Amino acid sequence: MSQALATAVAVGGSAAALAVCRAVVSWVPMTGAAITLMSGPDGQEPVCATDAGAARIDELQFDLGDGPCVESFTTGRAVLVSDITDGADARWPVFAAAAAATGARGMFVFPLSVGAARLGVLDCYRDTPGSLDDDELAAALAAVDAAVWTLLEHGAASTLDGDRAGSDWFNGSPLARAEVHQATGMLSVQAGLRPGAALARLRAGAFATGRPIAEMAADVVSRRLRLDSDGAWHSTTAPPMTSTYDTGRPGDEEPGDEEKRS
Repeated sequence: MSQALATAVAVGGSAAALAVCRAVVSWVPMTGAAITLMSGPDGQEPVCATDAGAARIDELQFDLGDGPCVESFTTGRAVLVSDITDGADARWPVFAAAAAATGARGMFVFPLSVGAARLGVLDCYRDTPGSLDDDELAAALAAVDAAVWTLLEHGAASTLDGDRAGSDWFNGSPLARAEVHQATGMLSVQAGLRPGAALARLRAGAFATGRPIAEMAADVVSRRLRLDSDGAWHSTTAPPMTSTYDTGRPGDEEPGDEEKRS
């Protein structure tokens, strides 16, 4: 595994991060793995995922703003869950139920950090329950070190604080959440909300309708869905009006308007 990780780091770019995840899956009993950059529950940017299950688990945690990834990043500690379906662990009931529907059982999340600076998480899962033994845990921690190096080498630490320089290696990622961020900005303007509150409304709307947040965001960006200032959602399938203002100036009425109003 050490050789596989060294080779992965040498690859460079987004391919390096994915190679690290694949090494974890190959050498540790994991079904899938993903790397996510984070600045908090509302700041999550996917880097790579080995399979659809890992991608979906990553997406669920962003949609809900909760889960082992958020806890691991916030606390700076690994979160090791031997069975996400175990009802005795009630930390993330909504996420746990959704994650179990993907087939995930064991979930193992490790923070990616350099000193006090936290970059994101390495999120691993497997489709059978059970804890990691000492050798498996040591191998996973070796992968964590390799993942940190791949992120630092390519400036990934700057991608969540507004500086997109050095982040070209994320372009084209099918997991990119640019549309969600764009929708959040539009909702902020529409409903007069701060960005964090706008994202919370988007999450709540997606959860209430049972839709992925990416689908809700796509409808907002395409102007098929709008959030009013009173917090109500409505569809906007009709063509937009050319003007929403009534000047109220005398002489602007068309013949017969007086009778129509009466």
